[in-house]
Amino acid sequence: MRHDERVDDQFFVTCPYCGEQVEIYLEPDMKGTFVQDCEVCCNPWRVRVYGSGEDRDVEVGRADGSE
Repeated sequence: MRHDERVDDQFFVTCPYCGEQVEIYLEPDMKGTFVQDCEVCCNPWRVRVYGSGEDRDVEVGRADGSE
């Protein structure tokens, strides 16, 4: 799932498990892929960060082996 909305280095993403919209903060120079747990349901996300500067985008998917 792509992020829904962005404010500076804060991104609002939708959890692929519980469907809740969650705010995550990403350092300005962060790129690549990492795993982060949903703060609502605690399931693992695979977070992909690509682009740079104002053109940065975030994609969140399941990281439990079911993807």
